[in-house]
Amino acid sequence: MARNRGTYAVIAADDFGRSPSVNRAIAEAHDRGIVTAASIMVKGKAFEEAVRIARSRSRLSVGLHVTLCDGQAVLSHAEIPDLVDRHGYFETSPSRAWFKYSRTGILSQLEKEIEAQFDLLAKARINPTHVDGHHHLHMHPALFRILCEKAAQRGVPWIRIPCEPLSLVFRYFIPRRGAMPFVEWAVFRMLKATHERTARNYGLHVANVVYGLSRSGQVDEKYLVHILTRSVGCIEIFTHPEMASEAGCRELEALISTAVQDKVASHGIALGGYRDIPPEAVIQAAEPERL
Repeated sequence: MARNRGTYAVIAADDFGRSPSVNRAIAEAHDRGIVTAASIMVKGKAFEEAVRIARSRSRLSVGLHVTLCDGQAVLSHAEIPDLVDRHGYFETSPSRAWFKYSRTGILSQLEKEIEAQFDLLAKARINPTHVDGHHHLHMHPALFRILCEKAAQRGVPWIRIPCEPLSLVFRYFIPRRGAMPFVEWAVFRMLKATHERTARNYGLHVANVVYGLSRSGQVDEKYLVHILTRSVGCIEIFTHPEMASEAGCRELEALISTAVQDKVASHGIALGGYRDIPPEAVIQAAEPERL
């Protein structure tokens, strides 16, 4: 990653391994576009294919997309009976899972499952460069501490804390999502400072700003250009490209857009995975209040 005016950008694609259509989109967005990192689901239906894709692309940073809702567990119902149904699937709703995991007495089961997901990734000979959570459930206070501890033990250097200026939530408001973007913003804003301290205490790095909440599932060319040309410091933009849905295809088109790539080049933005970013880049800029 070359030195520049001060913007280091990680463009991440989530749900790697969830399906062949997601895998193909991520591979194309990396090969032809600006995606530099992917967060992998170890129990996704196309996990093994995702591992092959990752191994053949040395410049793609791969992290663990910890899945504790809307997906399948590594461990069986007998091992984590309070987390999954008898078929080994988590609660589908992120909000219901959030409240469920606030109960005392199930943290040990959550810890076992997170450990098992790290183990499965290690068995595939993938050394994660970062860690985050499916539907950002890792932001749950109890889960965040556990995840930081497990990541530190495995030598994983970066963790995602999604939080962006409120001005973006208003600017890119999606009516069909109702109040959810504002609820997410408020909850994650409240947790941000505490989580940053927790991450630092475990020796983990955090980007200055992580964008994507305001356009979750709806990232387009206009959004990427807006973010990339106005940000300074170490940033991450998370995306969800896929070839089997209209929204996923639109995100893929944005990620391989020549207009976006031209803006990256003309503004001297350094793109890279988390392994490429010097830790000192994080202190170059504080989070903007408006964008």
